Amino acid sequence: MRFLFAILSGCCLSFALLPASAQVDVWTYHYDNARDGANTNESILNLTNVSSATFGKLFTVPVDGSVYAAPLYMPNLTVGGQTHNVVFIATENNTVYAYDANSAGASGGLLWKTNLGPAAVTTTGTFTNKNFGTRYNGNAYTDIMPQVGITGTPVIDTSSGTLYVDAFTGVVGGGKTNYFHTLHALDITTGQEQPYSPVVISAKVTGTGVDSSGGFVTFNAIQQNERPALTLAGGIVYVSFAGYADTDPYHGWIIGYNETNLALLTNYVFNTCPNASVAVFGTDAGEGGIWMSGGGLGVDSQTNLYLELANGSFSATNGSSGVDYGDCFLKISTTNGLKVVDYFAPWQQLTWQNNDTDLGSGGLVLLPDQAGKYAHELLGSGKAGEIFVINRDQFTTNNAHFNATPHDDYVAQTNISQIGASFDTPVCFNGRIYYAASGDYLKAIQVTNGSLNDKTIVTNKNRTYSFPGSTPIVSANGTNSAIVWTLQVASALGNPATLIACNATNVATDLYTSVTIPNRDQLVGGSVKFAAPTEADGQVFVGSSNSFSVFGLLAGTYSFSSPAYSILENNTNATITVNRIGGTNGAAQVSYATVAGGTAGSGTSYTSVSGVLNWTSGDSAPKTFTIPIMSDGLAEPNPTINLALSNPTNLASALGLQSTAVLTIIKPPISSWKLNYFGANANNPAIAGDSADPENDGIVNLLAYAYAFNPLTVNTNPFSGELAGQGFQLQFLRNTTASDLTYIVQSSFDLYDWSNLLTFTAPGGWITNMPGSVVSESPTNGTPPNQNVTVTVTVSTNTAATTNQYLRLEVQP
Repeated sequence: MRFLFAILSGCCLSFALLPASAQVDVWTYHYDNARDGANTNESILNLTNVSSATFGKLFTVPVDGSVYAAPLYMPNLTVGGQTHNVVFIATENNTVYAYDANSAGASGGLLWKTNLGPAAVTTTGTFTNKNFGTRYNGNAYTDIMPQVGITGTPVIDTSSGTLYVDAFTGVVGGGKTNYFHTLHALDITTGQEQPYSPVVISAKVTGTGVDSSGGFVTFNAIQQNERPALTLAGGIVYVSFAGYADTDPYHGWIIGYNETNLALLTNYVFNTCPNASVAVFGTDAGEGGIWMSGGGLGVDSQTNLYLELANGSFSATNGSSGVDYGDCFLKISTTNGLKVVDYFAPWQQLTWQNNDTDLGSGGLVLLPDQAGKYAHELLGSGKAGEIFVINRDQFTTNNAHFNATPHDDYVAQTNISQIGASFDTPVCFNGRIYYAASGDYLKAIQVTNGSLNDKTIVTNKNRTYSFPGSTPIVSANGTNSAIVWTLQVASALGNPATLIACNATNVATDLYTSVTIPNRDQLVGGSVKFAAPTEADGQVFVGSSNSFSVFGLLAGTYSFSSPAYSILENNTNATITVNRIGGTNGAAQVSYATVAGGTAGSGTSYTSVSGVLNWTSGDSAPKTFTIPIMSDGLAEPNPTINLALSNPTNLASALGLQSTAVLTIIKPPISSWKLNYFGANANNPAIAGDSADPENDGIVNLLAYAYAFNPLTVNTNPFSGELAGQGFQLQFLRNTTASDLTYIVQSSFDLYDWSNLLTFTAPGGWITNMPGSVVSESPTNGTPPNQNVTVTVTVSTNTAATTNQYLRLEVQP
């Protein structure tokens, strides 16, 4: 028998890893019904690329009214047969817009718009509408000008693709009875009304208080402002109300509608002060509005509703059976109707009522489960700036809902004078509460075991937030790359607000403001009170008067698809992928190159490359380049090639977090085998060459490798055979770690023409090339690099054809 050895080339292996990106639906105010204000699925924006050099305003589009409602967002929505990331904007002119969030402007970005009826004119030029909101300012309603239409943030049912929104309509000259609140259900792909939509909001409850008649208090649209965000929970759309500029009589209302057909659910109607009479409470009887500066009702896993009320009559002292809840926190059960199951009134309730110091000027947040005394808590504040932490399972100790004793409230915690007046909904994120109260700084307060830690307040003193402060939001990738976003309202009427980004871990650190490069990033239109930004999928949406703007990574960031690539060393090309992440506004390019620092030799292990990758405007598809790889035949550790991106094309372009990468050339296993045995002589052909025989035992190195032998000791060739009945058995050893070798058993009858009987490769195992041959392997013996199996091949002899049959083993690298 003889042995033939040949080196054959094989195929290459290359791969690219794309980054994970979890898109987020912003279907309700402050992201969810806990109202925590945190988007923790943000994989594009981070603490590095949110800066004036890399982040800014993508575009602004005009709209037909002020944007008081927070923008909502739905990714991957099919509109008109095409897929879009869609942002929804609602205006005080009663128009709802759907825009492509990635469009560079109004001409290509508007997907649909729907007007829901004439908005109620308030004050414009020399005209003053004195039909509603006339308590202050010379009987002029100046809180929302020049018209009131959609004020509360809509809500989207993502399963049915329906947007629910309240529109206030009215015609000047039509009298006070010609004003309506209507609830609309719009198809989010077309803007068209659902077949059962709209319905005029109407309701009544039993009550004997101000504006009651016949034992009922009836909803009066012209007196009620739908300021809170709509809430969707348990198949019910809840619409909540306060008043216009405290103009009596008004009440706080919650009115529930079946989401599938907008049928009024009469047992899901709640009035905050139904029995408050003028005889008992004076001319300000009733009230108790639900506005929370635009915040939404909190909802827990049992669909209980949580809210805080503004100034109003309070008769629910302990044991009184009163049902008037001015300046209270409420918990309302939704089981078989709306019912107050718990409440809390601060000891200052009467003082706050008399001085217009609303408790319910701010929104509340439901905290995630806590490890302290109370697992389930909520947190909220008001005009007094006193933060209340309340046990949701039982608001007050011994159910003492109200304590008239000064300075003593039976709740989990009160936190006095740590923030200014709250006209915002705070953010709860990663064990911290964030407030940007009126007349105060942005503050982060640690929450430890369900309690606020006054000694851990971190403050950003770069600016004071004038009235009404700001409702913050947080974007983060899990708990990483966390950013707090706020809007600083301009002190002068009509001037634009400022978008601000701060490091959420240390809010004292500014990352970005929209006034750093004003000609590029300044918002268009005047500030809007209580406006909250929305952040999703690398973009921030901001409403103003008569416009909304989209901020993001202006021309995108450029990152390798993986920090590490690998390829087999066998004369082929490594394919490297580069991603454009974030904004796609405008043509863009980035340079790539192999750079110094790796262990591979340029010109021997690979060919150095450099070049430019190009994207057109709107193009976010990955781009690739290739690196030629060579086989240098050297035994060495796996060499590496360093890769780098550089020179993004314009000021708003940026390198991403993965602007460098390493390509590893995977050497064949024989390289490690030679290094193990020959060390410094591994590349000396006289000693370590495939055909060298350093021990002169007749077994060359390549065959020693194939057998899993130590080439530095004298070995006996294990290739043997014997007759076995009418067949012949052949045995030899196979190195189980030699995945770069091919073993071929061949047969001949004349020593000239050889046929393959069996072939072994690492990927495929043993394959029978001709019938009549059977192969088996023993259990594994030894340990690497001497790990092997005994191969037994049984061949049926062909004595009819010839008296001689020859077998041999061929090994190919």
